Amino acid sequence: TALPIFGGEVYRNCIGENEANITTLHMLTSIENRLEELFEQLDMMPVEKVEAAEKAKEKERRLYALEKKKEEERLLSEERARRALERARAEPKKQTGKKLVFRSEPPQAKKKQKETSDALDKEQEELQYYFS
Repeated sequence: TALPIFGGEVYRNCIGENEANITTLHMLTSIENRLEELFEQLDMMPVEKVEAAEKAKEKERRLYALEKKKEEERLLSEERARRALERARAEPKKQTGKKLVFRSEPPQAKKKQKETSDALDKEQEELQYYFS
């Protein structure tokens, strides 16, 4: 379904208008023949000239891609700036619900003094028993 449309577009770009109203198959055959002619002409040209032309075309393609990328980045940054400006101009959001309250940390568990005091009492008793 898309082949006749795409083929017709390529035919117009490579050969010219389809004045004879030829079929898609004939269009593709004409494009292929034209491509073969161009490849033959390319083979007859000096190698240095072909390489220079290819290099120039590649440089042009890279520059175009770079410009396109910069334009996309500019549009993206403009969109970000526009959204930031809208946020700045918008009414502040009203807080709903309860406010958060700071909760103190639970108290530290006290170390058992009783066990240490019992151990000291036993030591003192032993000392008194042996040295008295």
